Amino acid sequence: PDFDITKIFLDDKETIKMMADGFTEGVFQFESEGMKNVLRSFGPENLEDLTAILSLYRPGPRKSIPTYIYNRHNPDKITYKTQLLKPILDITYGCIVYQEQVMQIFRSLAGYSLGRADIVRRAMSKKKHEVMKKERETFLYGEKAEDGTVLCEGALARGVEKSVAEEIYDDVALFSSYAFNKSHAAAYTVVAYETAYLKCHYTREYMAALLSSVLAFGGKVTRYSAECARLGIKILPPDVNESDLNFTVSGNNIRFGMLAIKNLGAGFIKRIIELRSERKFETMYDFCVRMQGRDFNRRAVEGLIKSGAMDSFGYNRRQMLQGLDLVINAAEQEAERSAGGQMSLFDA
Repeated sequence: PDFDITKIFLDDKETIKMMADGFTEGVFQFESEGMKNVLRSFGPENLEDLTAILSLYRPGPRKSIPTYIYNRHNPDKITYKTQLLKPILDITYGCIVYQEQVMQIFRSLAGYSLGRADIVRRAMSKKKHEVMKKERETFLYGEKAEDGTVLCEGALARGVEKSVAEEIYDDVALFSSYAFNKSHAAAYTVVAYETAYLKCHYTREYMAALLSSVLAFGGKVTRYSAECARLGIKILPPDVNESDLNFTVSGNNIRFGMLAIKNLGAGFIKRIIELRSERKFETMYDFCVRMQGRDFNRRAVEGLIKSGAMDSFGYNRRQMLQGLDLVINAAEQEAERSAGGQMSLFDA
């Protein structure tokens, strides 16, 4: 009750280790097999590392992942095409990772203004080829106004070799078509870290909520159930006297939610929960008598039997299915008699 997601530590060692080990099934943005492999190879130690991984795992920057991982583990082997890149790319081990770095490259290597560098970044990300072609010349040779005022010097004027400048421009153009800006990546990473923190420290509660969120997707329920098994958490079968609408924590395990059962509506389930709070259901007959009403129907009871939600009544499912029509008819007659103020043998 006193938990507050906004007050968690953003450098929790257990959470970071869980992610570094690739146990990120159900963690926002980090649960694909490819991402898990990158996490294991990279070995992130903090949010900065996680932000970089999230940014790199995209079509443009993805080709830099092997270099990034190698450079991270071998910092003495990092090389730069020009030393002007070092202060821009040192935090990301010599690789371009963020859109902000693209802007810094244009500013430092060619003398672009901040505003113009951002215009170029946007043109690249939207694949405006004419703009990119024009800016290539400006990046290399600079640009002057009609009165001779230097608008930007260009990379060659700043001492960068032409072949190197062209190579850098091509790298930047390819990269920026798909890259994140760092602020966007950092915000995503914080949300991802929060989900990982919950999974690490409130495992059952988190997995129950996660399973509830994918009730409509059978494949994902199976997938997350398998992750629960890996974590040593049993998914207990549904039970009319125990289950809620969604998956819920039950001791050291998780109880299946009744919303996952076919042919059961939310109104019908809420009625079950309401009635059992007064007194638990003792038999299938007791259940059918008390549940008589607008939402009650044979298919719903059949779904409960087949899913195992009535196993606690002590009969096997085949027996209950064979006797279902008889029990429902008796329950309906009982409800009619009760409405008319009559007593039956069962009441006695």
